[in-house]
Amino acid sequence: MRTRDLLRFVPGLSRLVRVLDSRERESRLLTEECWRLANENHRLKAATGKPRAKRIAPAAEEALIPPDVLRLMVAGTDDAEWFLTAGQRAADSLTALLAKTGIRIEQCDRILDFGCGCGRVIRHLRHLPAELHGCDSNPVGVEWCAENLPFGQFAVNALESPLPYDAGSFDLVYAFSVFTHLPLHLQTHWMHELRRVLKPGGVAVISLHGDAMLGRLTRAERADYRAGRFVVRGGDLAGTNHCATFHPPQFVRTVLADGFEVLDMAPEGAKGNPPQDAWVLRRTRA
Repeated sequence: MRTRDLLRFVPGLSRLVRVLDSRERESRLLTEECWRLANENHRLKAATGKPRAKRIAPAAEEALIPPDVLRLMVAGTDDAEWFLTAGQRAADSLTALLAKTGIRIEQCDRILDFGCGCGRVIRHLRHLPAELHGCDSNPVGVEWCAENLPFGQFAVNALESPLPYDAGSFDLVYAFSVFTHLPLHLQTHWMHELRRVLKPGGVAVISLHGDAMLGRLTRAERADYRAGRFVVRGGDLAGTNHCATFHPPQFVRTVLADGFEVLDMAPEGAKGNPPQDAWVLRRTRA
């Protein structure tokens, strides 16, 4: 029997053992995720038959590119060109989605990138006059952002915790490829928390897996989805790409968007991501 197993029976140490077990599991999952992403990246490169030509970025932009392992963790590929291009597309789609509902992103005073990773999207908003913030449960990504993206302010949040911001702090919060990897109890928690940090009338833009993903579901999952029920795979691996969630529009309108007014739903409108729907939600004043 391992020493740690014996410590479970020592009064006062069982909680410490549980914490150590949890951290060991998180470390193992992170390692497995990095290897999975690396293998997938090599597979995709091999399928193309030839390497892609490298985009020559301006020196200032090149300096802001995070290391390969961070790009793998947030994007599923270490391709620097894709990282830059997809991030720009996501930022452009955010601006267009807001404009469609009559909101000019330039008029937002404070903006939060919820699930900022290593700055894939927020880097393309640095031209705005807004005060930019980013937060993520991955401390390595947040540390890189804090050291390399001086135009923003960055903070670490736990997988389930209050955000380190006062109520009514932001005009705009966006979350791309975040709720697509969280089980239901965390979805509910974070929607409540995003609503808390938004100003009354503030807007949240989130991306979700919708009808475009039906072909990737099993027969049983499709039945649940078509009945308007939330579908989750790998719910015990929350916050990683091993956890995948699927949101019927009916579920979003009646459950997930509680406390919000739906301003728009753009099928596959979250550009720069896998086929994900974009939802534009306004915090109700009540």
